[in-house]
Amino acid sequence: MPAAQLEYPIHVASATEFAEALNLRIRVFVDIQNFSRELEPDEHDPTATHIVMLAPQENKVIGTLRILKSPAAAKIGRVVVAPEYQGRGLGRLLMLYAERHIVENREEYAGCEVIKLGSQMNKISFYERCGYARKGEVFDDDGSPHVWMVKDIKPLMQSS
Repeated sequence: MPAAQLEYPIHVASATEFAEALNLRIRVFVDIQNFSRELEPDEHDPTATHIVMLAPQENKVIGTLRILKSPAAAKIGRVVVAPEYQGRGLGRLLMLYAERHIVENREEYAGCEVIKLGSQMNKISFYERCGYARKGEVFDDDGSPHVWMVKDIKPLMQSS
């Protein structure tokens, strides 16, 4: 386990932590990035697995993402780290935790061949550094250009 993960606990969110995570998503996606308030929360949140990262010794949610299952893919979305904690490699730790969660719960994600996500254009290089490859054309998500990115699950499953 990386040292930074010991400092910043990451786990599946409790109901209280999900409420904090939703507030963080609203602050970043709605207040800062100007996405529609109607999209937070959305119809996928009740069935998603929500992962949270906590600030050291504060038990305050400073990062979050969610995982959805579709027939052939595990979909990671709503990846966010609080602005005051960005630039510390915490987003990458969240992504690694999500991937490990998918592998460790392979029965839940049976049939999934890839992990996919819709990336904002200015976040593509971050996801590429996490091992994701761009796939498909640019699409619009609430007025913001996005592109699908994918990572093959099989190598992750074999290494566990």
